[in-house]
Amino acid sequence: MKGRTTCPECKHVFVLDVPDDCNKFDAVCPKCNCNFTINTSSPDSKSGEECHWEEHGEPRKTILSSVKPKTNKPMIAAILLIIVFIIGVTTAVFSEAFIESSTGILSDAGMKGTVEISVQDINNESLENVSITLDGKPYSTNKAGALSVENVTLGIKKIKLSLMDYKTQTIEILVTPFITAHHEITMNEGDGKENNSFDSIGCSIIFIIFSVFALLAAISSYKRQHLDVSIAGSIIGIFTFGFFLVGSILCIIAFILIMLSREEFENGKKGKIF
Repeated sequence: MKGRTTCPECKHVFVLDVPDDCNKFDAVCPKCNCNFTINTSSPDSKSGEECHWEEHGEPRKTILSSVKPKTNKPMIAAILLIIVFIIGVTTAVFSEAFIESSTGILSDAGMKGTVEISVQDINNESLENVSITLDGKPYSTNKAGALSVENVTLGIKKIKLSLMDYKTQTIEILVTPFITAHHEITMNEGDGKENNSFDSIGCSIIFIIFSVFALLAAISSYKRQHLDVSIAGSIIGIFTFGFFLVGSILCIIAFILIMLSREEFENGKKGKIF
């Protein structure tokens, strides 16, 4: 049988084999060569020259630390997350086309968005009765210069604002599900028109950041280290979306594979380690 004991001189803890039918065993410390006696029939004995003995596992039965057989799940998860990273970077480059395709799918699924608009002049005074065209429908701001519209179709939408003695503005905004699109707009006095196109650079930066998290998760999964990084990266990577939501689907699969193989990551050992 196997167990561990502590040297009475140098306090070194070590593991040793003792015959199954042995009640007392003369041990030698491998560190300081001290000779002492172990009482295996009375494990709690610490009196006299007899030292403490702790059997590992059930009595007269050896249970050693073991590691579960490795599977290919972390490797497959790493490959999927690398693909997500590539998709995310590609999405960032062609962010506007991606937005149109993804929001189109969500719109076909019946999802809608909410838009809130606040209109003011250059002195931060609210503008009432501003005519606003959104999604082909006419609206106007209230006394507080605000407008809230629900059930707006998703995607990049043009809104047109007009008010007597102010320049007419045409602005492109992004409407997404679950998140209310809030926009504060300042109108300038005078004649003429002003156009503001949708800025896709900000979206591109966000996609790249999410993609980097997916790459970090891929590295952790490949090395079978830092389970928390692998889990967090695979979850954050879901928001890389990708064309037709491919990136999100791959991240969900990778997350499942990581959770199924989480005991293969570092510190995923079984049994008691001496």
